[in-house]
Amino acid sequence: MKTEAGGSQNAIRKICWLASFPKSGNTWTRILLSHLVGEKPSDSELDYVQLNGSISSNRVRFDNLTGLPSSDMTDDEIDILRPATYRSIAKDSSERLYVKVHDAYHENAQGNPIFPADCSYGVIYLVRNPLDVAVSYAFHQGHQDFAKTVAQLNCADHIMAGGPRSQLRQKTFGWAGHYKSWHQQTEIPVLTIRYEDMLEDTEACVMQMAKFLQLESDDMAERVAHAVAESHFDKLREKEARIGFQERPQKAERFFRSGRAGEGREQLSSELQNEIYNVNHELMRKLGYAK
Repeated sequence: MKTEAGGSQNAIRKICWLASFPKSGNTWTRILLSHLVGEKPSDSELDYVQLNGSISSNRVRFDNLTGLPSSDMTDDEIDILRPATYRSIAKDSSERLYVKVHDAYHENAQGNPIFPADCSYGVIYLVRNPLDVAVSYAFHQGHQDFAKTVAQLNCADHIMAGGPRSQLRQKTFGWAGHYKSWHQQTEIPVLTIRYEDMLEDTEACVMQMAKFLQLESDDMAERVAHAVAESHFDKLREKEARIGFQERPQKAERFFRSGRAGEGREQLSSELQNEIYNVNHELMRKLGYAK
C-alpha cells in the first residue's frame, strides 16, 4: 500500500478523496481537517465542515458543471460524465480539495475510473468495525432494523441514492467490497485510518493525515491538538443539540449519536453478528476485527 502522495507531480492533482463506507468516521474526519487546514468554523450549522470540496455525489454541482439535468439521465450516463466533472473542479481550484466519497472505486460503462488519478492527490480511507457500522447505519436511516443494515453491509450490489434523488448513485460494493476496491487500485496513493484508532489516539491519527497531506508548519503539534479539542465528540453532540446539523437525515434523531466502539457486539444478535463474520471474516481478521 502506498502512503506517500504524489500531488506535486501534476498541478491538477488537487483532490484528496475522503473515502469510506457510510458511518465509518468520514464526517468526523472532515471536521477535524476543517480545524486543521481550514478557517475556524463559526458557530453556525452551515459551517460545521469548512473545507474546500464537497461530496462526490453532489447532484447540484454535477448539473452546474455539465450544464445537463441529471434528473433526465440514467445513472450509467451520469457515471460516464463524472470523471470530467472532478477534473473540472480540480482544474478550477487554486487550493487542495477534500471530497467526501461513499462510492466504491469502480469504472463506468466506458471502462474509465469514476475517480481519475490525474486529478487526485490521494485518498484518506476510513474503515470501521462492520458490527458497529451496522448499528450506526440503522440509526442513521431512522430505524433499528439491524437485519436490514447487516444485509446492506453484506451486499456487493448495495447502492446509496441513485435515480432523481438528492444525490447521485453511489455503488458501495458492500463493506468488504468497498475497502477492497480502494485498496486494490494502484493509481492513487492511499492512507488508511481505522476509526477505532482515531478513538484511541485522535492526535496521532490526525498527525498521520497531516504528514500524508504534506502539511508543513512549525506549530503542527499545536494545530493538531487544537483540531482534536474542537472536534471532540461531546462538543459536536452539544453543538448539534443547540443549533442542529444539516447532514442529519430527516428520519434520524441525531447525527452525532454515540461514536463508541463495541456497540455491534452489544446490540446485534449472535445470528446477525455471525452473518457479518461469514461474509467479511477474511478482511475483518486482517484489520483486527477478529471474532
